[in-house]
Amino acid sequence: MKIAWLSNAPWAPTGYGTQTASIVPRIKAAGHDIAILANWGLVAGARDWDGITVLPQGKDPYSNDIIQAHVDHLEADWLITLYDVWVLNRKLVTHPRIVSWTPVDHQPVPPQVGQWAGSVRTVAMSRFGQRMFRDEGISAEYIPHSIDTRNTFKPTPEHPTNGSVRRWLKVPDDAFLVMVNAANNGTYPYRKSWPEMFAAIAFIQRDHPDAYVYIHTDTNAANGLNLHHIAASTGMDAERVRWADPYEVFTGAVSQQMLASMYTAADVLLAPSMGEGFGIPVIEAQACGTPVIVSDYSAQPELVGAGWKVKGQPFWNFTQRAWLQTPSIPGIIGALKEAREAKGSEELRDKALAKAAEYDTDKVFPKFWLPLLAEMEATLKQPAAELEAPRAERRRQERAAKKAAKRRRAA
Repeated sequence: MKIAWLSNAPWAPTGYGTQTASIVPRIKAAGHDIAILANWGLVAGARDWDGITVLPQGKDPYSNDIIQAHVDHLEADWLITLYDVWVLNRKLVTHPRIVSWTPVDHQPVPPQVGQWAGSVRTVAMSRFGQRMFRDEGISAEYIPHSIDTRNTFKPTPEHPTNGSVRRWLKVPDDAFLVMVNAANNGTYPYRKSWPEMFAAIAFIQRDHPDAYVYIHTDTNAANGLNLHHIAASTGMDAERVRWADPYEVFTGAVSQQMLASMYTAADVLLAPSMGEGFGIPVIEAQACGTPVIVSDYSAQPELVGAGWKVKGQPFWNFTQRAWLQTPSIPGIIGALKEAREAKGSEELRDKALAKAAEYDTDKVFPKFWLPLLAEMEATLKQPAAELEAPRAERRRQERAAKKAAKRRRAA
């Protein structure tokens, strides 16, 4: 079976890039001919990546102008997309066999996401996303994101090149170290809750002189927030804030093994996003034995084996016409206080490791991906038109049934 895989390049230091680097070689090893369509990370010219062809992005910001041409060139039987589908244009991407492995981080499913998902075979990356699709009458399978918990994300006491992480960061061994690992991408909505996190950290630092924070992000992102301004405005103690080198973050110079050592050195990962389609750092941190703080919203709570879930209030995102959730600053403060009291808890460490083990790629791939690939291959025996017609009719029936149920509840 010939497959075109649309996502970030496998060397990109993004969630999409790391999942591409993990899953695509396994699909190839399962006997399929697969190529990567890089919508970010490769500007011009094809290149070989470990025996897999990677084709470049287009001139359109999301490669809508070149996706179908790549698929036609490859003579692909299926197109698999791993990206936000609301940016994709179904009028330009016309292939009849598409699987979209896609996030849902709002409630309900944003209209543009629903329009795309209703025309393709949809795979949610969280149970939350699967429920949201079903609420809209859209059939969706479930395949979670996954990580390597055996060789990469595991308790890693020493930094691969700098030895003790705390000594390298100039953080006392007995300090309470909070870690933030989140993308600084976008100004509305600022989905990663930077202002709320910084306000809570500043409060904790005022009460506890042992509270330090390490912030792993690109602070120079052209389309992000000025995090230094936010930090100063909240009163965070600059002497107890450690910033990642933005150049190293941007270029991907920080290896996953380095990242694992940083998670291990931290006492808690702070990650209360306004919404997450999955939230890979939450699993990565727990795989290193570190508990987490997340928002009690979207995909986040289902990932927590050891940690705290912060309540919040609804936030209307008019660009997506759906709801996110702003985490409560007092709620984050309370969670940080509890995390400080629980510092060094072996019980939390064991729970974190057990939860992360559920998302090991060597478990996820055979359980979820192999059955899906077998079904995709089986459908090649059917003409594309025969394949799509009953599926479209089933989706229409599901949507009609859902609307009828809503009308009955309203009555």
